[in-house]
Parts: sequence; C-alpha cells; structure tokens
Amino acid sequence: MRRVLLIVLLAGVLAAGCGGSGSANGGTTLTLWARSDESAFIAGVVNAFNHTHPRIQIKLTIIPVNNFVQKFGIAVAGGSGPDLASIDVVYMPLFAESGVLADLTARAHRLSYFSQFDRSHIDNSSYDGRLYGLPFSGDASVLFYNTALFRAAGLNPDNPPRTWAQIVQDAEKVTATGQGREGFYFSGDCGGCAVFTFLPFIWASGGDILSGSATAQHPTLTEPQVAAALRFYHELWAKHLVPAASPSDSGTTQFTPFESGKVAMFSTGGFGVQTLHQDAPHVPLAATPLPGQNGGTASFAGGDAIAVSKSSHHQQAAWQFIEWVTSAAVQERYFGDVGVIPIRRDVAYRYYAPKNQVYHLLANELYAGKAVYSVQENALINDATGPWVTMLDDAVFAGHIESAIHTAQSAMSSILRRG
Repeated sequence: MRRVLLIVLLAGVLAAGCGGSGSANGGTTLTLWARSDESAFIAGVVNAFNHTHPRIQIKLTIIPVNNFVQKFGIAVAGGSGPDLASIDVVYMPLFAESGVLADLTARAHRLSYFSQFDRSHIDNSSYDGRLYGLPFSGDASVLFYNTALFRAAGLNPDNPPRTWAQIVQDAEKVTATGQGREGFYFSGDCGGCAVFTFLPFIWASGGDILSGSATAQHPTLTEPQVAAALRFYHELWAKHLVPAASPSDSGTTQFTPFESGKVAMFSTGGFGVQTLHQDAPHVPLAATPLPGQNGGTASFAGGDAIAVSKSSHHQQAAWQFIEWVTSAAVQERYFGDVGVIPIRRDVAYRYYAPKNQVYHLLANELYAGKAVYSVQENALINDATGPWVTMLDDAVFAGHIESAIHTAQSAMSSILRRG
C-alpha cells in the first residue's frame, strides 16, 4: 500500500466519514464512488440497478474529478473507502499496485463475455498478472470538426485532414475567412486533456513518452516524434490559428470555443458528443481519427474501470453489481443509448456504432486505442505543476522545444526513480 499511504501522508489527515456500507431492511447497501466526469449518466445506471435489485441498494457519491485520486487514496488507506469505485483507467495501475483493490481475476475469467471487453481497460486494470477491475465506461479521443466552417473556407467536409500539415493548412483557410473564426483549439493548461488528445498525435507517428514495464519505466520524451508534435502545436499557436484563451484553459472551458461555432477543429472524446449536441445543437458536427505527422492514426482509449475495495465486507454483492452493469442489456440501454461507448465489442458494434458516423468512429477508436500505463501517471502527467504540463506550456506557447523536453525528461526520470 506504499503509494496510497504516501497520499495519506501528503494529505496530512484522514478524511472523516468516508465510504461506509451496511445492511438496511434485511438487505445490503453498497457505496459507490464515481468521478464527476460521469455525472451525465451514472445516476441513471444506479437508479436502474436499485429499482431492479431491492435486496441490494447502491448509494452513489460523486467526487470532483480533480480530487478523486487523493480522496479515494486516503479513504482506502484508512479502511473507510467505498465498496465499489469507478476509476479512470489511467489510475488503475496505481491502486492495483497499492494492494487496496480486490482481485477479480477468477471471477472475471468465468464471464462468458470476457473476450468482448476492450483491451485497453483490461490492460490498465491488470498488475503483476492479476486483474483488479473490469471495464465500466468507454471513451476514445478523435478530432471533431465543424462542417459548416469547412465549407465556408472552400474545404470538403468529406475529406478531413489526415496529416499534421493538412490540419495546419485547413486551420489557416478557416481563419482566413475572418468573422472571428479560428482553425483549431486545445486546452493549454490541462495535463489530462493533453494526454488524451495530444499524445495520440505522437503515437500515430511512431513515438511514445514512456517505455518499460510498470516497475522499470523510463521517459522517452527525447524521441524525435515528441519534438515534432510539440512543433506542430507551436506552429498552430504561433500562426494565430488557436484562440487566445488556450494557454490558461485548465479544461473547465474546453468546449466553449468550439460551441461558439467559430472554431473549426477540436479534439475530445465520445463524452463530448452529448455535450456538444446539448449545448451547441447549431454546430454541424463530424469527426475523424487523430492523424500522425505523415499519416496513420491513434486514439487514447479511456473511460473508467469498475473496481471493488479489498476492505469491502460485501464482495459478493459488489460482484453482482459488476455482472449486471457489464451485461449486454445494461451496456446498450444505460451506456450506448445515452452516448457512452459500450465497453463490450458485441454491444458496441451491434447497437451503438450503427447509430451514426461519429459513433462508429468512436467505437473503432476505442477498440484500436490504448492508454498510458504507469503507477506514477498522476505525478507525471495529470499534476497541474508536473513535468508534462510544464513541458507543453513552455514548448507550445513559448517555443522552447528542446529545453522544455530536456527539463521534462529529467523531471520524469526523477519521479520514476523515486518510485
């Protein structure tokens, strides 16, 4: 538990009143924690389970996404964590390695549909040959674009960019039409946003930012594809093809520029489809894979895994919820029908992908994509003052490509050596 205990020491004090499960009216009440990014659909999932399982009730707690790792780490280290947790796949290696999650290996492999799960969730929920979570909700990063702005700039919406140079060229053409229009947008102060939407550009070009096993990892920021991707983003910024709000956007307003109808291209995930349809129905939306420098594609396969706390006194009841929530009928109705990519291939391609072109693309990208696997992902990447965010800021907005890479490489190496 050394990493989770470190979280406790850094926080200084255990949170009081966390978690808690028990029995009521002769039945069982389970606690479930989920990050706020899942607020749009998870209440519907829990309500449906509670309605159909009167002997097992789920008590849902939504945790602000930026507080989830610390709050969950403190709770499970102190024995007061929830029975169940919906955990971002990038944090699964941390909690699996820390020994605070129940081993689901045997139960999971007995599921008749185990082979239908997407590989990214399974890989990130595994540690030392054991499985500590199952896929819960799926997501994948793609490039969304405004077809009306493409047409206004004389571009063919049916022929979206397939290289970085084409993205720049198309962004220039849209920006040149004036009327406050701009070609591209990204949240420049959001490590999680950038690993989800920027790292695939590197992957698609044959590069990566980490190498090695979970216990012997080292950064690879000095690979040429990393510098090339940073130059690509810097070019977009230096040519004034990106709104001025980008450097200070920590992700809280990431949709706003695209929703205005004035930005042509914006990379996000499947969760953005419902947001854009609800908040900006006037924006004609299409999507295409995130391209490599000279072709190829890649996607960050994200979403959440569902895990059981090792300290839960209701392991069987918790497993019953997991079986129910990963069933075909539930994944179709309470995930696919509300725009969340089903984490079962059979459900995704039978019920979700046929709905429209964007959903079909998202399904393809989830099942072909991958995620960062590191027990130190939070310190390396999501930390607002960590080496990943600092490198992006210094390279993309200031243009200090080589020095930013050197500094980040050194900082990441130090974090990984400390373990």
